[in-house]
Amino acid sequence: MYKISVAGAGFVGIVHAAVMANQGHKVILFDIDPKKINHLNSYCKNETNTMPIYEEGLEELFRRNYREGRLNFTTDSYSAIKESEIIFIAVGTPFDDKEGKANLSYVEGVAKLIGQVLNDNPIYKLIVDKSTVPVGTGEMVKNIIKQTYSGEFDVASNPETLAEGSAVKDALYPNRIIIGIDSPRAEKILKEIYAPFFLHNASKIHVMGIRDAELSKYAFNTFLSAQVHMTNVLANIAKESGANWRAIIPAVLGDERIGRFVHPGLGFGGSCFRKDVSALKRTATDLGLDEHTINSLKIILEQNEYQKLKLNKKIINLFGEDLSGTTIAVWGLSFKKDTNDVRDAASLVAIPDLLKRGAKIRAHDPQANEEFIKEMKSKGIDLTNLTLVEDQYETLNDSECLFITNDWNEYRNPDLEILKTRLKKFIIFDGKDLLDYNLLKQKEDLKYFSIGRPDIS
Repeated sequence: MYKISVAGAGFVGIVHAAVMANQGHKVILFDIDPKKINHLNSYCKNETNTMPIYEEGLEELFRRNYREGRLNFTTDSYSAIKESEIIFIAVGTPFDDKEGKANLSYVEGVAKLIGQVLNDNPIYKLIVDKSTVPVGTGEMVKNIIKQTYSGEFDVASNPETLAEGSAVKDALYPNRIIIGIDSPRAEKILKEIYAPFFLHNASKIHVMGIRDAELSKYAFNTFLSAQVHMTNVLANIAKESGANWRAIIPAVLGDERIGRFVHPGLGFGGSCFRKDVSALKRTATDLGLDEHTINSLKIILEQNEYQKLKLNKKIINLFGEDLSGTTIAVWGLSFKKDTNDVRDAASLVAIPDLLKRGAKIRAHDPQANEEFIKEMKSKGIDLTNLTLVEDQYETLNDSECLFITNDWNEYRNPDLEILKTRLKKFIIFDGKDLLDYNLLKQKEDLKYFSIGRPDIS
């Protein structure tokens, strides 16, 4: 077992630290933000009931490994690095909209500190980039460390492959692990760490060069983003032609060459897809690639932003450009079910647009209220006409219609009689095509608008 430190108490760092500790390693999670570390300590000591992020199974995993002494947290970055044999860099790489590239300042900061620690305590360490980073970042980290330390160390790439909402399951039972290395020693260590996950199928550990591994994460997310893009394009065509995209999906899934992202909605969200496709587009631009290659990535991003307002256009067609005096119930604030992450969520585009037009919004989400308000405030959105409620059916009071923006399980089979009774008008805008279409067609006085299915009116 190894002594491991994980830099960055964000989504990736928290999950990775917990899972590494669960494998028996001694893990220190460190971050320069005392609020994050204090929150984790308070949670593990039962002084607060909530984790900074919501992921099924994470709470018990965290507390158990903390109680058993395998997992600790600190703001003392120097000591955490000094005491560990392996340092996973899992800090944020926020997307810079103006520059169109990932901000690597946090990665650079950790690399500089590692160089200082190694210079003071010259002993071999393996530094592993866990964050999603542009091609060439491993070399950058290595060069930064060499500015202050000339001894032996290795840098590797091990990009995370977690899906928000199922991150703990994905980390405990991964379908593949990517290892980018340029030394046999680094390869041996990382294979030892991940071998227990694949006792009977070592072929799922994919070993490659560092640049290969860095690009692989962008490849995954760009393929998936492109599939979301094409799904929504086809769903839009189905809608306008009178076809039902939902009826087509089983046949599409019957083609084993096609993946699972064939359910239409209000575009993709979360921390990765837009950031990674944008970063790949910037890489293509910097490499001087042809306009068609660059535009193929640009189109994915543009169509995705258009898709987020797809049902807003339906609302405006029904109620008019001026929505003053119109109250709309909204179910869903996070970018998808089973997470409190609102980054790039459709709600952050659709709701401000409705508020700007004078609408009043009564919204519900099982987990993301706090994060949503924080993000709205950061964007300078006037929240006067926004009300968040604890019960999803409470949103219906005084509302003209219901607008569903994500796919929490509790939204899938609502009591339609409650909707009909409480809504001023029995109108539903379904941004995830969640509801039972055949059942809806039997309802009188209902107007139903979705993404890939014919309207009911």
